[in-house]
Amino acid sequence: MNISTRIFLFAAATACYSVCGAATVLKLQIVERPPYLIVKPIGEFGGITVDRSMAAIRLAGIPVELERVPALRQLQRLRLNAEPVCSVGWYKTKEREQFAKFSDPVTQDSPWAAFVNVHFEVPGDGSVKSILADPHTTVLMKSGYVYGDYLDAQMAVMRAQRQETSADMPALFKMVAAGRAQIAFAPIEEIQYYLASKWLNSTDIKIVTFKEMPEGYKRYLMCSKQVDDELISRFNSALGRL
Repeated sequence: MNISTRIFLFAAATACYSVCGAATVLKLQIVERPPYLIVKPIGEFGGITVDRSMAAIRLAGIPVELERVPALRQLQRLRLNAEPVCSVGWYKTKEREQFAKFSDPVTQDSPWAAFVNVHFEVPGDGSVKSILADPHTTVLMKSGYVYGDYLDAQMAVMRAQRQETSADMPALFKMVAAGRAQIAFAPIEEIQYYLASKWLNSTDIKIVTFKEMPEGYKRYLMCSKQVDDELISRFNSALGRL
């Protein structure tokens, strides 16, 4: 399925059409980010956050058009603010609140952990701070990725080597498995999803968890400012009734 693939979902919107007339179809952007956002081989969308978002949308009677759009293009589209469009499953940040509106939290991730090369010996006391203080460690980081306040603060002062990539998550796992970097970070449930998949040999990767890691981050519907507050309010109300 290519980027322009679209699926129209009008389930549960009939009532609004009959009362409101021809309702505006809300464009809803999806990017592949298992297990939260998944594009299935037959062109359907699913995942933890997508499923809950769509359940609320159906309950609210909001007609939507789903589109698979790369993450950076989604942000550009919201910044442009030329149309009513939302993105599913994004973190809320102060920078993003400057150009976007957010729903109530849709889902919350598990705490973050690290996936490391099986031969990597965790330095120091095994904390995030001690790992990132080691100049012999290479940390693989995804460009444009939001790691959250805790990890961002630790990474800002780390002595470890930084290696950035724009590759997708399966490629990050393969890079760590091949020893091109020793460590990368992601929510525990995301790491477990890939280790259970066919993407790589799970014996090449191990999970490292951290006692000091805060709770996982919340995911929202992030919308352009062209989206009416009333529509977001309807979505929030339906979300609360799930």
